[in-house]
Amino acid sequence: MTQNRGNAPALESFWQQADAEASAEHPLEREIAELVDALTRYSELIDAAQAEGRDDLAEILLEQQARQEEVVHSLWSALRRMQRESE
Repeated sequence: MTQNRGNAPALESFWQQADAEASAEHPLEREIAELVDALTRYSELIDAAQAEGRDDLAEILLEQQARQEEVVHSLWSALRRMQRESE
């Protein structure tokens, strides 16, 4: 399996934190929840940028929000596949 070296330390840290906290919640579920919270924050930032007439900033935030939504959908799909395989 090939690892993306740019993300490896963050991913390793994520799993170490999940182990240290001994959470009963699956780490992917926790990550998804954090990303959904970030999507909410993006919405707030977009609204604020638009209210200030910063359409250029709002557009950048909208693009980033769309990328994060794709990540959330991918993680949900992966989690569902893992759950089906473990049944």
